[in-house]
Amino acid sequence: MAFWDFAAPFYDRAEQTNAQAYDGMLQLTRKLVPEGAAVFEAAAGTGSVSIALADKAKRILCTDLSQRMLYMAQRKANQQGISNIEFSVHSIFETGEPDNSYDIVIASQILHLIDEPQKAAAELKRIARTAVITPVCLLKGLHGFFPKQEVAFWRVLGFAPRREFDADGYRRFLAEIGLPPSRFEIINGNMPMAVSVYEKE
Repeated sequence: MAFWDFAAPFYDRAEQTNAQAYDGMLQLTRKLVPEGAAVFEAAAGTGSVSIALADKAKRILCTDLSQRMLYMAQRKANQQGISNIEFSVHSIFETGEPDNSYDIVIASQILHLIDEPQKAAAELKRIARTAVITPVCLLKGLHGFFPKQEVAFWRVLGFAPRREFDADGYRRFLAEIGLPPSRFEIINGNMPMAVSVYEKE
């Protein structure tokens, strides 16, 4: 947790070094969320996804384990006059939320970082009424000097993903942990991103 608390003030700037893919991910995620939806975001970091959805969603619960990340998220929301996002410290493994309590559940950039992704996937599915959206940056097989150097820099500071994916690998991984994609799109950039949607039956 110390790494994410440390990284909180720099997190948005780091994401913007991959602006083409990251902004594309935000735009696509926004399109995937129905008007008036109740949204739960797990491992939200500084809340960029929640904030991008605020004018479409009825209500959003924006959660993370890092209190400092949530402080940054809430400050951004306050600066933009957003009032329909609640911020709360929650574990992705035990949210404490009722079954099927959110139309859309989003877990961006997290499943590759944790030791028990199957447990997290089960919890995300449990609280989702219709779909779970899981964007991720595809770090395996990066091309170009600068993307590789950026990842190496963050590793030195303590960034430690448990696994890295290309597109096919991420699709297989999601199927293995119980989130087989019904929709799967790649967004190009210095570090491409995949946006996957698991739809509940």
